[in-house]
Amino acid sequence: MNLGREKEFQYLNELYSQNESRMAVIYGQKGIGKTTLILDFIKDKDAVYYLAGEASARQQQYLMAQQFRNSNIHCEEYPSYQDLMDAFSKSCRDKKVLVIDEFEYLLQGESDLMDALLSLLTEESEKQYMILLCSSSVSFVENRMVSKIGRAALSISAFIKVKELGFDKVKHAFPHYSTNERIALYAILGGVPALWNCFDPEKSLVQNLCENLIAPDSFLSREAGRYVRELVREGGVYYSILSALGAGKDKLGDIYEHTGFSRAKISVYLKNLMEHEIAEKVFSLDTRGRDMQRKGIYRISNHFCNFYFRFLYPNQSMNRRLSPQAFYDTYVSGQLEDFCKPCFSAICKDYMEELIMDDDFDFEVADFGVFDGKDGLIDFLALDEDEMRSVAAFCCYDKPYMPYEFYESALHTLQTAKVPTDLIYLFSRDGFDEKVRLEAKVHPNVRLLSMQEWMD
Repeated sequence: MNLGREKEFQYLNELYSQNESRMAVIYGQKGIGKTTLILDFIKDKDAVYYLAGEASARQQQYLMAQQFRNSNIHCEEYPSYQDLMDAFSKSCRDKKVLVIDEFEYLLQGESDLMDALLSLLTEESEKQYMILLCSSSVSFVENRMVSKIGRAALSISAFIKVKELGFDKVKHAFPHYSTNERIALYAILGGVPALWNCFDPEKSLVQNLCENLIAPDSFLSREAGRYVRELVREGGVYYSILSALGAGKDKLGDIYEHTGFSRAKISVYLKNLMEHEIAEKVFSLDTRGRDMQRKGIYRISNHFCNFYFRFLYPNQSMNRRLSPQAFYDTYVSGQLEDFCKPCFSAICKDYMEELIMDDDFDFEVADFGVFDGKDGLIDFLALDEDEMRSVAAFCCYDKPYMPYEFYESALHTLQTAKVPTDLIYLFSRDGFDEKVRLEAKVHPNVRLLSMQEWMD
């Protein structure tokens, strides 16, 4: 079983155990672990696995037929998709699984693939089939697939999105890392197993960064640039916008001044980046203090791309001149804590959401999210339906100990957001100064959690 995919594995087995034929779509970004999950699932089953690539329909059918014959399914050298499904049906004795990986390549042009798959699902027979269509194109599955395949979409029993692994899995993959190192690694690589596999858990984070990401000819250094180019056209435009976001220019007007592109053009390209889950628009939870919200804020949501466009892309000339260690010392080391702050905030947010799931509060939460205010950020905010009760969380990562001034600023932000202060959670990297600890003793609604206390 691959790390962290127990729920998806169980769900696939539940679909398989049902007494009828099923078709499901499994999708997620490249390197997320879809193929490993599927190969684990089919290893003890009668199954055929075909990985599609860019090719004409005739070449695609030729290659699929070749794979069928490798699986002892007799078929012609140049069959149609219907011929292939007929041959697959004849080879089935009880229940058989067909996996088509990167299936979107088979839908290019006028493809009759879906008609052939539907004929397999609906044939009058006691045989049962499980068809798994897999894709690394999140944008295609979520935005274009249904219009592409039409009514065939009604025959899909399940859409399974394989998401990034949670932060808690880093500890299993890098058991010798400190909590700070694990947070930094997650901030840089996200929860993508294929990227984790490029780092050696026996080496320090800095050593891994220098050897496997910062070194200009390393695989990950090249992969970071290639990742965006594989997803979008007009790479120069996207690179310029992402470079602006990486430099902290997070509003439309700031991106306009940096790139010179029209606001309309930037909006279209940002929409495409959001469809590909490279960028996101930040929405604040609606409160009575909505006039104090920062609106129209964008940021890079893909961890790997964020590191690349924050550090490597704007300094690639110096990356060629300096040694990897010198580059890290000059351009990365001093900014790494600031870079990790949003990741620490997201980890704390996950902790707060678990408290909601466990009904840890004495009121019913109607809505929750972040409040990005003009005077400060509430990293997590949960409200009841009437906005009369709230739980707020604030995260301090860039200082070893949370100072009292941070707490005072948090109270001011709550005032500008115009929300009550029933419960306040304060998350800190290493601890709290004495004045903050005293405040928590005097006010039971203030709860302190240092990273070492609740992560380890």
